[in-house]
Amino acid sequence: MKKVLCALLCALLTLCCLPLFSAAAESGLPFDIAAPGNVAVNWENENDSPTTMAFSYTLTNETAQFYKDLDDAKASDTVGQFLSEYDFDEIRTFLQIDWAIDDVNDEISGWHYNEFWNGTENFGPGYDGEGRIRVSEWDGVSIPLNNATETVQSEWIMRSVPDGVRWNGDPETLTPGVKDQLRPGQYTFDHEIDTVRIDFKEHTAYFRARLVTVTCKNTEEGAAYVYHYSDWSATVGYGKGVAKLEPLKPGEIAAPVITGLRKTDKEFNDNPVVAFTLTVPDALQAQLTNVSVLGGSIAIETQARVKGDEEWTEMGNTDWTVKPGEMECALLHLVNAERPTVPADSVIELRCRYRCAQPEKEDFFSDWSKIISFGTDDINAGKGDVTDGTGDPSGEPAPGKEPEEDKCPICGFCPQPLGLCIFIWLAIILAIIVIAVVVIVVVKKNKKK
Repeated sequence: MKKVLCALLCALLTLCCLPLFSAAAESGLPFDIAAPGNVAVNWENENDSPTTMAFSYTLTNETAQFYKDLDDAKASDTVGQFLSEYDFDEIRTFLQIDWAIDDVNDEISGWHYNEFWNGTENFGPGYDGEGRIRVSEWDGVSIPLNNATETVQSEWIMRSVPDGVRWNGDPETLTPGVKDQLRPGQYTFDHEIDTVRIDFKEHTAYFRARLVTVTCKNTEEGAAYVYHYSDWSATVGYGKGVAKLEPLKPGEIAAPVITGLRKTDKEFNDNPVVAFTLTVPDALQAQLTNVSVLGGSIAIETQARVKGDEEWTEMGNTDWTVKPGEMECALLHLVNAERPTVPADSVIELRCRYRCAQPEKEDFFSDWSKIISFGTDDINAGKGDVTDGTGDPSGEPAPGKEPEEDKCPICGFCPQPLGLCIFIWLAIILAIIVIAVVVIVVVKKNKKK
């Protein structure tokens, strides 16, 4: 009986902890297979071709952070060690974008995804078993990421094609042309400039996207590839009946959330480089996507000073692209003629803000982040020895700003008692109660017997 109860207890506790195991663990990938987030699309107004659309989306912080760590491992020649905990030797992620005109369920101009979008054992996405291309120019079956370490990604899609194989297809190889995927009333072909046109005042283009992560493991039989597909993203569109995206306005972007200012082992011009962690919340990810698809950008500006100084110094040679995880900042610019050396026990203060730039709009800024600080190494105008700093490691919030609180990664609001979500604790308590009830019932039955 004791063995049975012990086994029951272990099983129930395991069930309680199931929420902690993600799709990443099931797939063997280092991150969850999540659909592209915050998708947005906008017509390029013939700045490229007459039909070109800009498509933007965001990666999860977990995905971007993994590829940042992988890049760091490549830079330090430790890729083998970094990937040793995974069951693959190579990994990459790319995007697929499906499209439709007017009606996503139409058999001709609706969604164009089919079995040829999936990778095969011998050929990548878009090919059949004989190596023939079975998708059109507008079928986005294998779009590489611009930079997998960055949160927001942008692509030009649905670019016009000339009146050739790309437009008409190739019956011998069963390769469809773009014309085969449109109804005659949805387009006109401008033979003067050899390109297709679609009137988006009368028609609507719809798009959805998914991420594909492919891993490769080198075996005695050769390279073994495994494809992992996310769900499709939300559907977005441009054209008749779809509200246009509006530019951001001053005051709509929250101040950056930065933490963990620390020294790195890197140097720039013989002076230290520091790192701090940037949090990229969901609201900012959506804003990044919308601004990007409209041709704008959101960048980070960083300032620093030695504690006690009145003036802040604009820091060049600093990461400015919005991405989750650590940002690096070279401290060389704190050195000047009046202060050729910053003592090792100096406390350095740092703050950031976002700059939003949009076409035909004046740039505007977010509020400054809270101030973070630490004790830094010697910083000097020439090459010098680097020693450990002994300054105050604590950060100080900006006036009127409260320190940011850590959020529970599961529910988003509980204080995480003893490091676990409160709902996990409730599940464990419930399991214990159930076990106790079972034990009492069993004991009573034994007494009756």
